[in-house]
Amino acid sequence: MIEAYVPSGPFMRAATVASDAIPAEAVWIDLLNPAPDEVSAVERLCGIDVPTREEMDEIEVSSRLYSEDGADFLTASVVFGLDSGKPSFAPVTFILVDERLVTLRYSKPKSFAIYAAKLCREPPNAAYRSSQDRLPPEVTKAASMPRTPTADSVLIGLLETVVDRVADLLESISADLDRIGDDIFTSSARKKPTETADFKSLLRRIGAAGDLTSRVRESLATLDRLLPFLQLVLDGRKPSSKDARPRVKAMSRDVHSLNDFVSFLSNKTTFLLDTTVGMISIEQNAIIKIFSVAAVAFLPPTLIASIYGMNFQHMPELGWTFGYPMALGLMVVSAIVPLILFRYKNWL
Repeated sequence: MIEAYVPSGPFMRAATVASDAIPAEAVWIDLLNPAPDEVSAVERLCGIDVPTREEMDEIEVSSRLYSEDGADFLTASVVFGLDSGKPSFAPVTFILVDERLVTLRYSKPKSFAIYAAKLCREPPNAAYRSSQDRLPPEVTKAASMPRTPTADSVLIGLLETVVDRVADLLESISADLDRIGDDIFTSSARKKPTETADFKSLLRRIGAAGDLTSRVRESLATLDRLLPFLQLVLDGRKPSSKDARPRVKAMSRDVHSLNDFVSFLSNKTTFLLDTTVGMISIEQNAIIKIFSVAAVAFLPPTLIASIYGMNFQHMPELGWTFGYPMALGLMVVSAIVPLILFRYKNWL
């Protein structure tokens, strides 16, 4: 599918177009799961070679950030599926060619829909108004002036939305880890032992949070590499937007702070995992202790029963009237005495 965004005064107008009807004045061309004919149409229009899906998945920096045929290619891992409760990441390629931005993706990040809605509802300078508190006053003042949308401003605004979505995901992970911590320490205060199913649930939740945290770190690493390259690209483009450099610097600071927060979440995940494993060990030790005490408590009665279960001809107790009650009494007393001793030693 091809979504083309065409300037309409200070606003943008979106339209789903066929491969043979891409507007030449389109500032942003969004390719979502494109068919081969749609990719060929964009290549003819822009004079570039669009990366394949396999090339987008490559992890080398040279394969993700490069310039070719007068176009600049930037690939980053972008979060999607956050609203569905099953967040994941997929590569998205941003291509700056002349005065046009081409995005290539095989997933549906909510950040694209959010920014596209802002772009068509508000002037481009208003689409990133929420981030103006991080910008210098002169940039904020310049941003309040209506202007024609450009590929540079669209790309920067789109990346800002992507970073915001990553921050939202980290907030959800942090909240989930807080809930896990409450569940762990609440369960440890129970009088009855924590059930195995509870431990399995806790371990699954901790594992999911740890996996997401590592994936976020991977996404932030791609953005951290992308932003300096984007700054070089924007510096070399003519004309260069005055607020481009401050906005990219602000994003870079946000990415660095998010990286620090990811490190904190990783440490917290490790702490919760160690705590859960430690509690499992404590519960296992408590169970083993119960069996050990039971074995020690029943050892003397077993010994007495074994003695009087022997088939010797001359056993004085066999002729006693109270021999049987005496043997039972000895077994009861020999079982109670170790339990009293364990309780006195605070072993129980």
